[in-house]
Amino acid sequence: MLDKEARSLLDLMEQAVQAGRPRLNTLPHAQGRTAVDKMSEDSEAEPPEVGAVDDGAFAGPAGPIRYRRYRPLGAPSGALATLVYYHGGGFVIGNVDTHDSTCRRLANKSRCQVISIDYRLSPEHPFPGPTDDGVAAFRHIRDRAAVFDADPARLAVGGDSAGGAIAAVVCQTCRDAGDIGPAFQMLIYPATDSSRTSASRKDFAEGYFLTKDLIDWFWNAYVPAGIDQADLRLSPLLAKDFRGLPPAFVLTAGYDPLRDEGRAYADRLIDAGVKTTYVNYPGTIHGFFSLTRFLQQGLKANDEAAAVLAAHFGT
Repeated sequence: MLDKEARSLLDLMEQAVQAGRPRLNTLPHAQGRTAVDKMSEDSEAEPPEVGAVDDGAFAGPAGPIRYRRYRPLGAPSGALATLVYYHGGGFVIGNVDTHDSTCRRLANKSRCQVISIDYRLSPEHPFPGPTDDGVAAFRHIRDRAAVFDADPARLAVGGDSAGGAIAAVVCQTCRDAGDIGPAFQMLIYPATDSSRTSASRKDFAEGYFLTKDLIDWFWNAYVPAGIDQADLRLSPLLAKDFRGLPPAFVLTAGYDPLRDEGRAYADRLIDAGVKTTYVNYPGTIHGFFSLTRFLQQGLKANDEAAAVLAAHFGT
């Protein structure tokens, strides 16, 4: 059953539409991005104080990649276990500001440094631009760990929704290239299979925030015509072999169109012998991990994800 907080938030969203606010999928992508990014910032809980925050940039495949780095409150000096985090937003919206509070909370609760990546967005930079930036960002931080006060042996990737997909692709790409890859992956309701329509994509196509129309709006901006949707960078669930991937935390939401493909990804990892913690929050919706001003379940999920990360790295 949908919990009361999620129901109330969905009702508020529908009331806003009835009062004249356009649905996101009816707007040009650039216009929609501006409106929704501000709403996303306002939907996060108050940002907690952390030990230090700094913004920077480094060279990427097609220009600078911005980042924001969070050192947890009370962290010891020296190199820290580090989470490279990719924000959600369908590869079209979102930035380091929209996930600022979430990254702060993850840093403090896990006692790991968090580096939030501001990868390129579509439609200005369609596939594979965002995933290319995600892979490049991880490799840059890995290869210059000392510059980022990061422990290279304790380097994780994570993200929510589109960001979770990028994190999964980073792990597969590094493994397949024979690179040193992440030591852990945190996948929050990741999009893992765009080649097929799962039961949850059908069951929750309308009325639960991430609608089919909204998914199509993101997809049409992100994926140029003619691209094979079975490309593993779009559908990492279709990889033939999951062996050799890093330990994982996979989280899904009960009323999320992406629920089934997230669970399927966790199952593939488990079947391949990869140590995996899977958790489903049954009464809530896509996006709840960062909608923490309205949804207490999001704060609980932040803390659970951080606790699993802390336990893995012994922080």
